[in-house]
Amino acid sequence: MPKTLIQVMEDAAELPGPQRLKLARILLELSELDSGSAAGVQDAWNKKIERRLVELRSGKVKGVQLEEVKKKIERRFHS
Repeated sequence: MPKTLIQVMEDAAELPGPQRLKLARILLELSELDSGSAAGVQDAWNKKIERRLVELRSGKVKGVQLEEVKKKIERRFHS
């Protein structure tokens, strides 16, 4: 039986940062293949991901606890 989106998200959240970034890039590439998106979309996402990582590591922004992220996702899917 395939995993639910929540299970996949929980598994991804346990990955080290560089592996999460690689997973995000892979998912974006798959999305582009499915939707035929412009090639520039990948570059824009890569820049955004890297910028957000820099902000997080520098302390400019704070991370959100996994439990809070899961609650927000659950609320969105059950609304």
